[in-house]
Amino acid sequence: MARQGQGNPYGVGWRPTGTQFAQAFHVRALKWIGGVVLLLFVALALFFTFGLNTLRDPIANAVTKATGRELVIEGDLKAVWSWVHPRIRVERVTFANAEWGQEEYLLNADAIEANISLLPLFIGRVVLPEVHLEGAEVALERDAEGRRNWLMKDEEDKKEKSRFFIKLLTVDDSRLIWDDAPTDTRVEVDLATDDSGVNFDGQGKWKGMDMKAAGHAGHVLSLRDESTPFPLKADITIGRTSAKLEGTITGLVGFKGIDIQFAPLSGKSMDELYDIIGLAFPATSAYRVTGRLYRTDGVWLFENFSGKVGESDLAGFIRVQTAPDKRPFMQGEINAKVLNFADLGALVGTGQSTAKSGVLPDMPFAPERWNSVDADVKINAGTIKRPEQLPIERFNARIRMDERVLQLDPLAFGIAGGRLEGTVTMDGNYSPLRGDVKMRVRGLQLAKLFPTVKQAQGSIGDLNGLIELAGTGDSVGKLLGSSNGKIGVYMDEGKISQFLMELVALDLWDAVRVKLKGDKEIDIRCVIADFGVKGGMMNANALVFDTAVVNVQGGGSINLKSEEMNLTLKPEPKDRSIASLRSPLYIRGTFSKPDVGPDMGRLAAKGAGAIVMGILNPLLAVLPLIQEGKGKDSPCGELIAQATKSSKSKAAKATSSDRSPASGETARRLPSQSAR
Repeated sequence: MARQGQGNPYGVGWRPTGTQFAQAFHVRALKWIGGVVLLLFVALALFFTFGLNTLRDPIANAVTKATGRELVIEGDLKAVWSWVHPRIRVERVTFANAEWGQEEYLLNADAIEANISLLPLFIGRVVLPEVHLEGAEVALERDAEGRRNWLMKDEEDKKEKSRFFIKLLTVDDSRLIWDDAPTDTRVEVDLATDDSGVNFDGQGKWKGMDMKAAGHAGHVLSLRDESTPFPLKADITIGRTSAKLEGTITGLVGFKGIDIQFAPLSGKSMDELYDIIGLAFPATSAYRVTGRLYRTDGVWLFENFSGKVGESDLAGFIRVQTAPDKRPFMQGEINAKVLNFADLGALVGTGQSTAKSGVLPDMPFAPERWNSVDADVKINAGTIKRPEQLPIERFNARIRMDERVLQLDPLAFGIAGGRLEGTVTMDGNYSPLRGDVKMRVRGLQLAKLFPTVKQAQGSIGDLNGLIELAGTGDSVGKLLGSSNGKIGVYMDEGKISQFLMELVALDLWDAVRVKLKGDKEIDIRCVIADFGVKGGMMNANALVFDTAVVNVQGGGSINLKSEEMNLTLKPEPKDRSIASLRSPLYIRGTFSKPDVGPDMGRLAAKGAGAIVMGILNPLLAVLPLIQEGKGKDSPCGELIAQATKSSKSKAAKATSSDRSPASGETARRLPSQSAR
C-alpha cells in the first residue's frame, strides 16, 4: 500500500496555492497536448505510409453500425489536410436507402469531395461546410406515413432534428430524385455544371400533375446560408400552369428570401394555383401576367403585376402573410381598365357548368378550399365588357374571407346609369353553403335599362328599390333556386314613348296615328314590380306600369329554380279607342328562351266577330274593335311604400337557424377550423 503523500513532489499534507495549482494544471495540459500531437504524428505517419485507404473499411463499418444502413466505399480515399476544415475525396460510394424506400440507394456517387468541421464532431454533429458531388444520384423520399429517408431510424423515433448538415453543395453530372408520397409528387432532375453555374432539366409529377422544368442556377447551392442569394432562371410547367422566371432565392431550406420576376405566369384558370401553392383563387378565364414575387420574414408579395385574364386587363398587388399554425392572410388590390365579368367566373356569378343549359350560373363553389386562406382584397374596374342587353359599368368590390365565410362587402356596380350597392355573404361552414344578399337599387335609368329597344331610348325616369334574398346551395343557381326574401323596384315619375305604350296596349289605331303624326313622350305616373320570394318562387305582389294613356297591371310568378316564367300583363287604355285589341300579354317560357305574345284566342274571337259584321254591313266590322277607355290610375304611393318595405318573412329569419330557408332541410355545420 502506498504511503500517504507518496508521489506528491511537494510532500505529505501539502495544500497548493493558486499559483502552484496553475503550474500543476499547466503540467497536465502539456502532457495531454503532447499526447494528442504524438497521436496525430503517428496517424499522419500511418497515412503517409499506407494511405487513407487503411481507414476505408473502418469508416464504412462504423457508419453502417451507427445508422443501420450499409455504406460501401469501393474507391480511394484521398485527403487535402487543413487544420480548420479537412477535405476528403471518396470515390465510388454507395449508401443504402431506408428499408421502405423505393430506390436502392439514398446516395450513389462516382466521387464525393467534402470539407469536415472538426469541433461539431465532439457533440455528435456532422457539419460539412462544402460538398461536391460527381456522377451522383441522390434519392430523397417521404412515404405515406411521413417517414423521411434522410433521417436515420433513431432520429425518426425520437423526432430529432437531423445531425447531418450540408452548408454548400456543388454538383457535376448528377441526378436528384424527390419522391413525396403524401402529395403524389415525384420529380427527377438532371444536373450538369458549366462555367457559369449548373444547368438543370427535370420532369415528373407535382401533386399528381405532370411537371417539367429546365433552367440555369448558380454554382453553389447555399443550403444553410440564409444571407447569400442563390441565382435561378427557369421555365416551369405544372399541369396547365406555366411560369418563366428569373431571380434569386436566399436560404433554400425554408425559402427565407425570394426575389423573382415572372415573365410571364400563365394558365387556364387561377383556381388551379390551389393545387400548386395551396392558396384558394377563384375560377377565371385563361390568364397571362407578369410581376415580381418577394418573400421575406414570412410575407409573400406579388407586386406590380399586370396582364390579361381572358379579355380583362388586370394590375395591382397581392400580399400574403404566413405564420406557423395559422391560416395565411391575403391582402391586395386589383384594378382593371376593362373587365369582362365572364373572366372572373364564379366569383361574380358567371361560371356555368357544362351539364346545365339555363342562364343562372351553376358552377359549384369550393368552400372546402376556403379554409386555406383568409383574405381582404379590393377589386376596381372602370369599363365593363358585357352583353349589350346587360348595361353594367363601374364595378367595385371588397372581397373578405374569414373562417370560411366569404363576403363581398361592399359590392357596388353601375347598371343602366344607376347603382346597385350592398353586401353578399356566403358561409362555407355549412353544408350546403348558405348565402345572403342585401342590395339597394338606386337611380337606374329607364332608357339604359333597355338599351336594345329603340323606342325606349328617349325615356326619362329612375328606378329604385331593394333586393333581399337568403338561400342555400353550392352555386349561384342553387342559392337563388332555394331563396326566400323580397325583390322590389319602383319609379315614381318619368317620360316614355307614346308609340311604345300604344303597342303594349295593342291599340293599333292609336299606334298608327302616333306613327303618322310623330312620336312624343308621355308621362309615367309610376312603375312598380314587387315580388315575394319563397323557396325560389317569385310571386308578384304588384306589377304596375301606369302612364298617361295606358295602365298596365299584371301578375304571375317566376321560378328561379327551373328558370321558367309565367307572367300576365293586362293593358287598360285610358282613352276611347278604335281598333284596340285589348288583349293580355303573356310572358312565358324560360330565361334563355322567353316567349312574349298576346292571347291569340281572344284576338281570333275579335277577328271572327269583325268578319261576320263585315258581311252584314262593312261599317259594323269595326264594332268588335271599338273599346271604351276604362283604365284607372293606380294608387302609386301606397304600392311604392309596400314594394320598398324590407322583408319580414319567416324565410329571412331562418338564415340565423340551422334550418334551410328554402326547403326546411337541416343545414349541417362543418367542423370548426383553426382561426387566423
